[in-house]
Amino acid sequence: MTNHSSSLTDTEVELASIARMLSHIRESARALEAQAVEYCIDMALQAVANELRDRGELVIAAAGFDNRTTLLQ
Repeated sequence: MTNHSSSLTDTEVELASIARMLSHIRESARALEAQAVEYCIDMALQAVANELRDRGELVIAAAGFDNRTTLLQ
C-alpha cells in the first residue's frame, strides 16, 4: 500500500482507514444477507465519505467507496 500521508492530514488518513474498514464490514453483511446491518454500515460509510469530501480530498476512491447506498427492503 502506498503511503499518501504527506498530502493528507492525520485525520484524513484515519477517515480513509475507517472507510476501508466499513467497506469490508459492508461486504460481510452483504454476504450474510444482513440487510439491516448493511444499511446501517452504508449510512456510516456515507457519513465518512461526506466528511472526506468536505475536506476536499480524493481519498474516497482509495477507500473503495462507490457512492451508492442500498435501500432497506
